[in-house]
Amino acid sequence: MERIVSEGGVMELWDEMEEQFRCAGVAAMRVILQPRCLTLPNYQSSPRLLYIVQGEGLMGIDFPGCPETYHAMSRRREREMEQREMEGHSHTVREDMHQKVQRFRQGDLIAIPAGAAHWCYNDRDQDVIAVAVHDLSNQANQLDQSLRMFFLAGGAPRSSLSGQTRRLRGQENLQNMMNAFDPELMAEAFGVPIETMQKMQKQDDRGFIVRAESMRMIVPEEEEEDEYEMMEGEEEEVYRRRRMMRRDRDPCNENGSEETTSNGLEETMCAMKVRYNMNTRREADVYSRHGGRLNLVNENKLPVLRLLGMSAERGNLFPNALYAPHWEMNSHSIVYCTRGEARVQVVGSHGQLVMDEMVREGDMFIVPQYFASACKVGRDGFEFVSFKTTSMPMRSPMAGYTSVFRSMPLGVLMNSYLMSRSEARDMKQMRGQQQTYLLSPMRRSRSS
Repeated sequence: MERIVSEGGVMELWDEMEEQFRCAGVAAMRVILQPRCLTLPNYQSSPRLLYIVQGEGLMGIDFPGCPETYHAMSRRREREMEQREMEGHSHTVREDMHQKVQRFRQGDLIAIPAGAAHWCYNDRDQDVIAVAVHDLSNQANQLDQSLRMFFLAGGAPRSSLSGQTRRLRGQENLQNMMNAFDPELMAEAFGVPIETMQKMQKQDDRGFIVRAESMRMIVPEEEEEDEYEMMEGEEEEVYRRRRMMRRDRDPCNENGSEETTSNGLEETMCAMKVRYNMNTRREADVYSRHGGRLNLVNENKLPVLRLLGMSAERGNLFPNALYAPHWEMNSHSIVYCTRGEARVQVVGSHGQLVMDEMVREGDMFIVPQYFASACKVGRDGFEFVSFKTTSMPMRSPMAGYTSVFRSMPLGVLMNSYLMSRSEARDMKQMRGQQQTYLLSPMRRSRSS
């Protein structure tokens, strides 16, 4: 893993030339953002899914052509500006306006389309830790399958890049893009003095992440944001009940118009939701009382994922549980371990064991499409987030009541494995009555 140390944090990049990453056509990184620090604006040539492992902060994703819908101009300020314009003052100072800024929290999955400029700011006192996966083989990337990051400011400190990293990733992709343009041309394009452009093009050795103590931006108050966002740990049912009570008390908003809620059908790129919290227990798609739970975020829950062609799954497995053997039918799985440990086995197309290891917090591994995998959880439980290279993933379990063997006739199993009818029946039904592919611990029976 390569580390790029900046003034306000660290970027850690898994080696994309490693066999498992090349097989899946993806790249991965982990970002540590210190308090009161800012990741400089940048964009990538491939879609990116970001999972917040720890902390919270502010993020902006800027879509070209979308209006600046955030502004802080008061009515008094508007009247003053109108008066100045009436008096003939043409050079009035406008308040800042920008596109949407939203708060992210631990457990959020954030979708960033290819080519969309974005930035993050940590306005809290705890480090933000985020893991990102880039789908290099996505059709949105018409370049080669390499991780290409285009920074609009700053750049990687030369001392923090090893020679191998410079050869593999290309140092030109890790520097400020503004530096290469002619300053006079850029000054004319922006309509600013050439001195201003030279300041923007000044070589900066602070890195990708910089300290920003005096950050000011237009952000809704927490109370206003909670009208549309569920606070971390709040149950969805309670959230909906609170909204209904507020609507009953005040059927009209401050503008006198009836309050309506979004149904998601009229979403456009400018207003599309780009994040989803995966820590909500009530949102679990699979739950086993003794096995654990899985939260899957696909294009149905987060429509922007249809554009990215990606999705993610959050797993919280209980101690000694078993994630039954299965294979992914239409995607690769890039798995990052967030807590605990587990033994993972992966079997390839020729029946060979390609992985049999204990994985722990901070580890990442890949299960290629159609490769079968199983996971035995340790004594302290196991939590993970799995990134998928499709927006609607499908799996085929080998055990549980949705098992592929459960759908086969007994005769097929008896002749395939040279077993008796009772053994074939046990294989189909012992785990197939009430449990899915999240299986509770089971004692081994002694052979007679």
